[in-house]
Parts: sequence; structure tokens; C-alpha cells
Amino acid sequence: MQLFYGVPEDIEKWMNLVTQVRWNFPGLETEKKLNEHRATVSKFMEKRQAICVKEENEIAGVMLFSRGHNIICCLAVAPEYRRRGLASILMDEALHNLDKTKEISVSTFRADDEKGTAPRALYEKYGFVADELIEEFDYPNQKYVLHPVGAERKDRQLAINTMVQKISGILSNREPSIYMYGSSVLNDFRLGWSDLDILVLTSTQIAEEQAKSLVALRQAMLADNPSNPYYRSFEGGMLTLDAFLSKKTDRVVYWGTSGERITDCYAFDSFSMAELIESSVLLYGKDIRKELKSPTFHELYADVKRHYETIRKYAQSTDRSFYSFGWMLDIARCIYTLRTGKIIAKTEAAEWALENKLCPDPDALGFALKVRRSPLEYKDDKQTFDYAETLAKPIQRFADVLEKELKAGK
Repeated sequence: MQLFYGVPEDIEKWMNLVTQVRWNFPGLETEKKLNEHRATVSKFMEKRQAICVKEENEIAGVMLFSRGHNIICCLAVAPEYRRRGLASILMDEALHNLDKTKEISVSTFRADDEKGTAPRALYEKYGFVADELIEEFDYPNQKYVLHPVGAERKDRQLAINTMVQKISGILSNREPSIYMYGSSVLNDFRLGWSDLDILVLTSTQIAEEQAKSLVALRQAMLADNPSNPYYRSFEGGMLTLDAFLSKKTDRVVYWGTSGERITDCYAFDSFSMAELIESSVLLYGKDIRKELKSPTFHELYADVKRHYETIRKYAQSTDRSFYSFGWMLDIARCIYTLRTGKIIAKTEAAEWALENKLCPDPDALGFALKVRRSPLEYKDDKQTFDYAETLAKPIQRFADVLEKELKAGK
């Protein structure tokens, strides 16, 4: 068997293989869809992004990949040639063509789908890590990612996957839906500063014993793996979908910066709700985001105003903490939301505010942005925390700008 780059003369035999296995691939059910795929294969052939393995003159396996998007698009092996290493031959060649200094992704079947057993094992053999749950052609799939060597993102995703496995195991009879939102999915997570924001919504109330297990879970995982820097970063709520939507009382498990506890209510502000609807990722269970209502500008405005009042009250002085720099970033984000009605990452908001010369103390915002980008570089720097103690006046002057935006946005 030998690997070749597909050429137009291969298209009939290529499509014969695809037609043979079409029922394993959502989106190829009709003749129209097959013809569309044929046209796609031809385009990939023109770009030398279509490869196949042949035995004599027969095509035994095929793959499409995209250099531009750094993804593996399609992999298929004829049934009679499986378990003979063809998929690995194709994978080796595709990865040779893709940029390993960036994330390489592929979509495959979910863990509970029998069609996913072989492809998931293949991707995991090559170091791909299971990522968010997605849908393609109205069929449940899962994204897998091959991270660059030494990427922080890989270690974080492995910790997320372990946490999701533990939570879903405890709540196995409650049909949990588990989401990640916030900085981690906005590409703004910074180890040493950011949280891993998680939301767990169940079909029925969490039992008392389950709640107790969940309350203790973060600490138990840290005790088992004290060197893992992520387990302590998870924050969020776990409750029934009904209570989350209606804001009724419920048995709620809460994880926060100050600790964890069982409480009776948990609600999102409009910023978090917008993030959940627009940019969150589903990690486990059924996707219920279509049942959620996007916040209005009036609701976003009200939460910005509350945040402004908090800044006026509590940022009259600052302490030796990264969170003192956070006030500057929060103000930039609030101004952006008032002007656009949209939510973006804090780092991006600060960059935007500097570019538009909105901050009266650009050096202070610039320093905050520098610390935000690389908090671990400054965690033991005395001058950084000396400076953090002096930020009250720059914060209040930047809050003056936010106050004007609030008045203009009425």
C-alpha cells in the first residue's frame, strides 16, 4: 500500500469509497450531498490537500485536510482495509502538512457513539485532547485538539476534562449539562489570575449526598494532585435548569473564590448570561442554550451601573493584589459594552480603550494590561504590588469616564 496526493483521475474511485461508507458520515445521506462532497474533494485536490492510500489501483483510504484552517476535515477507510494502519499513514502525512506550532483540530463522534470508538482512539494516540461538544449536520460530535508542545491550553483542557468527568459521575442520574464560559473560552485565561467559570444544570434536584460530594470535590482533587494549578481555579454553580431559569430557590452547590458551600439560590448577571449564550462551550450533556433569553441592553446597562457603583465604593483605596489592576480592565470592558451592546474579553477591552485613548491614565491601564497578559511573571515582583497600592486615583479617574458613558447611554 502506498500514499498518494489525490488527482482528478482519482475522483470516481475516491467517491466510490465515500459512497460505500456514507452512512457513517452525517451530511452524506442524499445524492445532492454526495455531489456537493464530490465538488469539495475536487477543490481539495487542486490545493494538494487531499490524500489517499492505494493498494495496486484501488483506493483504500482517504483524507482531506486544510492548511489554511489547520484542521483535519475528513478521514475514511474502506471496511475491508481497516485495522491495517491506513489511518495512521494518512494522519502522518496530514500532520506533516499542518502547522504544529498552532492548534490542529478535528471533529469526530462523541464518546457515547459506537462510531466514535476507532477515530477517537486514533486521535488520542496522536496526542489530540477531547474538547467541546458540538453539532455538525445536526449530528452530535466532539471537537478534538492537538495542542503545540508545551501549550498551557493543553494542561488546562486536561484538568477541565477530569473535572467534568468527576462532576458528571457524581450527577449521573441527574442528566447534567456542563458548560464552560468566561475567560477560558474567550481566549483570555491567564494562569495565576483567571478563574475557570463552570455552570452545571441538572434535570432534577441535586440530592443532599451528591451536593456534599460536590462541595468537597475541588479540595479532594487538590489533595490528590496538589501540584495541579487548575483545580483551585474552578468557580461556578450547580443547580436545576428550572431554578436557573426561574430564579427559584433550590439545592445549589456553589464554588467561589472564598470557598464552597451548599446554598439555596444562584443567578447570573447579564454579562455572564450573554457570555453563556454567545460564547460558552458545552462539555457534557444536552445543550439547553436555546431555552435561554439574551439580556437586553437595559439589563446590561443596569449591571454596568451596579459595577460602577461598586467601583466608587470599594476602589477608593487599593491593596497589593492583581485584582487592583482588574478594576482598570473592568472599567474598559464596561465602556465597551455601553458603546456596542456586546461582551468581549477584559484584555481585548483594555487594548481597545488604549487604542481609542479613553483612559485618563494610559500608563496605569497599560501597566495593568501588561500584568494581565503575564501574571506569573509578576507574582513575586515587589514593584508591581507597590504600584498596585497606588491605583485608586487612576481607577477613580477612569470611573469618571464610565460615569459619562452611563449618562450618555440613558
